[in-house]
Amino acid sequence: MPETPGLVYAVRDRSILLPHFKRFVVEPSLRLLPARLHPNVITHVGHLANLAGCLVVLLFAGRGAAPFVVAAALLNFYNWCDNADGGHARRTGQCSAGGELLDHGLDMLNTTYIALVSAIAVGASPEWTALVAISVPAACAVTYWEQAETGLFSLGLLTQIEAVALLTTILAVDAIFGVEIWTRLHVGPVTLRLAMTTFACATALIGMAGNVRRVWKKRGAVRWVYPLLAFDAAVIAAMFLGALGPLSAVIVGSAGNVFFGLRSLALRTMGRKPRPEAGLVVAAMMLIALSVVSIAGLAFGRTSDIVASAYAVLFFGAYAAINTRESTRAVARLDRRISSG
Repeated sequence: MPETPGLVYAVRDRSILLPHFKRFVVEPSLRLLPARLHPNVITHVGHLANLAGCLVVLLFAGRGAAPFVVAAALLNFYNWCDNADGGHARRTGQCSAGGELLDHGLDMLNTTYIALVSAIAVGASPEWTALVAISVPAACAVTYWEQAETGLFSLGLLTQIEAVALLTTILAVDAIFGVEIWTRLHVGPVTLRLAMTTFACATALIGMAGNVRRVWKKRGAVRWVYPLLAFDAAVIAAMFLGALGPLSAVIVGSAGNVFFGLRSLALRTMGRKPRPEAGLVVAAMMLIALSVVSIAGLAFGRTSDIVASAYAVLFFGAYAAINTRESTRAVARLDRRISSG
């Protein structure tokens, strides 16, 4: 979505592929859309397509080439929607603060789906899948935190469109050669699977370091991002210590990351600065306690997975819903002022 009056911020987008994708794919296709079509419909349809592609891979990967082909098609349709909604809004004069909030908010979920599919598509182990599925959305959440703290929305050379292009290639290779290809190709003990999952995690960590560095240089409150970093570290530690299974770690980590990203987005929408998130601190302490219990040999089996997953989804989901409601009201008031003035 385009920048909306009243939600002004600086954008630094260094994407390599995005300008060409918009010029040769998105812009020529916009004239085919009816003017009466609301941009938010495109945003919602794109999100559902991405979710559907993720579910196809989760449920049917390993059953031939078809799941990978279908997932790739849905992924690229989502990618088109994610870039077409803003262009259509500008072309038809339907730009709104609410549309921008919806687009950026769903991007937190879409990033989570893409990270999860990427790990599964190269046949990563459950632990590596969890690492990718936690670290990549965490980087997205920290980007939103930087935006709320400094007013800068900074995107690097490798953004979501590059991730989609790479994932499409991976899915095509899976469809032709099978997932095992990522293990058969190796240099010494380093398989291509290990190299790609390591690259994904390292890129996310480097991106987060860049976010923190820019906030620090602008004398922003860097300490307010520490609860998220501590939470994600506690989730990963709990997984490797056996207190949480990989699937539960993905659920718990995703819930916290999505919450923090949406919280940062909501605060920016309402014109407020980030602040300490007690919920993340409490969750990190509970995970540390769970890990200590596991180390002591008093683990509760998979019961801890169920309890931790349910707690994370319910707590962070409810908190995110409250923030979404507050920010939606804020942008509704802004949209009314824009339309009346």
